[in-house]
Amino acid sequence: MPRFNFWPIYSLFALAYLIALFFTLPVAVMAGLKVMPILLLLALLVHSPERPLWLWPAVIFSAAGDLLLALPIEQGFVFGLAAFLVAQLCYGFGFWRDRAPLSGQTKSRFLFVAGISAALAAVILPASGGLLIAVSLYLCAIAFMALGAARYNTGNATVFVGALLFVLSDSVIAINKFLWPFSASSWVIMVTYYAAQGLMVTGVLRHCRRVTG
Repeated sequence: MPRFNFWPIYSLFALAYLIALFFTLPVAVMAGLKVMPILLLLALLVHSPERPLWLWPAVIFSAAGDLLLALPIEQGFVFGLAAFLVAQLCYGFGFWRDRAPLSGQTKSRFLFVAGISAALAAVILPASGGLLIAVSLYLCAIAFMALGAARYNTGNATVFVGALLFVLSDSVIAINKFLWPFSASSWVIMVTYYAAQGLMVTGVLRHCRRVTG
């Protein structure tokens, strides 16, 4: 990516947080480590003149969601969910705005995303209890984002793969919270989440640079 070697630095920041999960560190330290890779994405946007405007709020609200979920505040899960919902909508609107012409590949991706979304709704919503409305809205938002990614720049699968990893990350959060808690959930969630954010942002920037260049 432009101006600096993004992926090695991004991977090191992500790895630092993943290693920190094995230790009992102050909440503020953990929150800072958690959000650092996303702040690096913001630095990447600063150094990328071809960036689309809609990418800014998508990354900023993602960073806000990370902090809200990491800090011990009342209703932090709900507020974090709301921040990520906005981020998903920003990604989704951006993908749909810059969508590629409809193709057979797009239709296949649509069917795949629709099937996954329906399966997640069938499994997660009955167990979401008092958060049914909030979780339903979030599932709609992430499906909207993933369907947009299926249509975005279909010649390169980077953005679509990133979107699917985002869906996987959020699915593990929901499964761990509402259905089957498991000890490795934090690692699975964050590995897929960091990979998703990195792939989507760099994929969009690469596409925009190719179009404008």
